[in-house]
Amino acid sequence: MGDNPEVLIIGAGPTGLMLACQLTRLGIKFRIVEKNKGPTIQSRALAIHAASIEIFSQMGIADKFLTLGKRTKAINYFVKGKIAQRIPLSEFGKLLTEFPFLLMLEQSKTERLLIEFLGQHGHAVEWQTELISYTQDADQVHATIKHEEKGEEITKADYLVGADGAKSIVRRMLNIPFGGQTYPINLFVLDCKVNWNLADDEMYIAFSDYSFAGFFPMPEGRCRIIGFVPKEVSEKEDITFEDINNGFSKRMQMDVALSDPHWISMYHAHHRYVSQFRTGRCFLAGDAAHIHSPVGAQGMNTGLQDAFNLAWKLAFILRQKGKGNLLDSYEEERLPFAKRLVKTTDRAFGITVSNNPFLKIMRMKVAPRMLALILKLNFFSGFIFKNLSQIGIRYEQSLLSRNASYGSFKSNAPKPGERLPYIKFEDASAKLLNLQKKVNGLSLHLFIFSTNDPQSDEKLLADIAKKYESVITTEVIYRISGTKNLYTSLGISKTGCYLVRPDLYIAYRSNGLNANHLKDYLSTFLVS
Repeated sequence: MGDNPEVLIIGAGPTGLMLACQLTRLGIKFRIVEKNKGPTIQSRALAIHAASIEIFSQMGIADKFLTLGKRTKAINYFVKGKIAQRIPLSEFGKLLTEFPFLLMLEQSKTERLLIEFLGQHGHAVEWQTELISYTQDADQVHATIKHEEKGEEITKADYLVGADGAKSIVRRMLNIPFGGQTYPINLFVLDCKVNWNLADDEMYIAFSDYSFAGFFPMPEGRCRIIGFVPKEVSEKEDITFEDINNGFSKRMQMDVALSDPHWISMYHAHHRYVSQFRTGRCFLAGDAAHIHSPVGAQGMNTGLQDAFNLAWKLAFILRQKGKGNLLDSYEEERLPFAKRLVKTTDRAFGITVSNNPFLKIMRMKVAPRMLALILKLNFFSGFIFKNLSQIGIRYEQSLLSRNASYGSFKSNAPKPGERLPYIKFEDASAKLLNLQKKVNGLSLHLFIFSTNDPQSDEKLLADIAKKYESVITTEVIYRISGTKNLYTSLGISKTGCYLVRPDLYIAYRSNGLNANHLKDYLSTFLVS
């Protein structure tokens, strides 16, 4: 294959493909290998959350996803065939993101769009190629890979990333524990037509006296259904559409008819996560590092965020612009989130499937009333959307968020370790802009807020950023009528700055300009 790659990616599912796409944008040499013959032809993971669409937007491919996908504007809580409560996602999220909905798109199409992006930039997945073994030393990873036709090959890389799924060979070779459990309940996943008198752009979580099912709208008039496998067929190795369809309406106590099945499978849900995301020059990402129940449809999205978090850090290190602790922050940020997510989805799934009479009453009678009260409070509605969509993920305890704030801010001002908020403002020509769109994902972005006072430290900050000009983009936003709401939203009184990471997270902020404080912060993880 000629020159050795800087990064060797094992696995070409959504996580591995996203990492490859990000490294492509960042100009890093890589190889991505996958043991399968090609991308999946099954629908598999379906829901794409706002945080993931924001990544696609930064890549310039969000419109392709939006064109192919199905926007889901609400989640409905059904009890015995009747709507007990409705969660209007679009209403809750319209001021929080450009994409206030769940996008339903089959994993097979998501993978193909990412593969298309790679192809347009001169890269390709090496299919039917698997990792046989590897070793690592202080300087490199030495890997033996095997292509089905070409045989074995030894390659070297600066880093190796295992994005090879729940049965990860990389994780196994690293001897990293994958603690957790498998739920003893048989679940089915079915893609088919659903005939009922309900909106086809909303999601339905349905409980009956006998069973449970989730209905997820799909493109082309189809629906994804996840639910319990009936007891009478639960011992079968493979289930059929007829096994699920027979008596389905009666079990769910709903006026619903299923038809035209495209795909059906039986599976067990799991909740597991690794004890560490990294050993030396080898990293884990996606399902290789964490798997969880289907509650919240978080799996694929979490893997995409892993890749987005890791890619720019690898690039900075490989270009000798970052210090070693920058890579340490990957595990420091993503492992605590994986733990919280697994525990949260585990609790929610346990409540959903439990046969405990008390929990059954909670599901059927108490939960709808609690939701009704919660949804009346703006704070809780925003909280629900932020956590479901993953735009509420925080890295406040990260080493990149320490000593990263100067001056006094109001408590509601965005903090280091939080995602850059979705804020619209007008420039001098009255053009409406989205602050997030200014972050290109290739460098840190330093927003300097100034009154254009020649006595301010604006130039000093710009001079400091210039020392890191290959990894910091600087932009001055003056206080004019169109930017007042931006200043207010960010908690900037007169002057200040926000430094934003390539992955749209706030690295540093100041209310007032202090060049030395910013200089000290940057020196903790960057090489000038």
